[in-house]
Amino acid sequence: MRVIIADDHPVVLIGLKTSLRDYGNQLEVVGEARNGRELLERLAQVPCDLLITDFSMPADIEGHDGLALLQHVRETYPSLPILVLTMLRNPALVQNMVSVGVRGVVDKMAMAKELILAIDMIRAGRSYLSERMRRQIEGMYPTGAEPVISKREVEVVRFLAQGMTVSEIARRLERSVKTISQQKRDAMRKLNLDSDKQLYDYARSIGLL
Repeated sequence: MRVIIADDHPVVLIGLKTSLRDYGNQLEVVGEARNGRELLERLAQVPCDLLITDFSMPADIEGHDGLALLQHVRETYPSLPILVLTMLRNPALVQNMVSVGVRGVVDKMAMAKELILAIDMIRAGRSYLSERMRRQIEGMYPTGAEPVISKREVEVVRFLAQGMTVSEIARRLERSVKTISQQKRDAMRKLNLDSDKQLYDYARSIGLL
């Protein structure tokens, strides 16, 4: 299995390669990247069977980090399994990763313990969610109805975080002001956010800015 790995911290890349050696000859690291732009270049240049990437990396171009980057990779390489490494444990954020097609999410704090297990699950055609993240989601949403904001709500959140008004967003997206206002309220309710400041912080944390 050919693997491309991406993280902006060299020590994490070294740790990844060390962990992957446990697979012996079954895995081969064929490319490395330290930001979103480099990752897209590697994917375009080198065929691979699995992408292991950090969620938050420096973005020199809009859309080259966070959820936007994952969406782009999924749309460009729909059959490529994606395994995300992250320190972020926001349940709604993890659900959004899954909603765009990520096959596995591993907490960096548990990488040594869970990485190989996650790869095994993905190779078997299954998905993997880090144990701590799974417990947090189950604790926050005990009924099993986890809120995931829609793609249209993501668009609204992105533009709001960029400083646009509801009226400006309505004109930009060719929707009514009433619709944009409702999508803003729905997104904040699903994400359990109470203020525009929290909305901005959330957008920044998932790479929408």
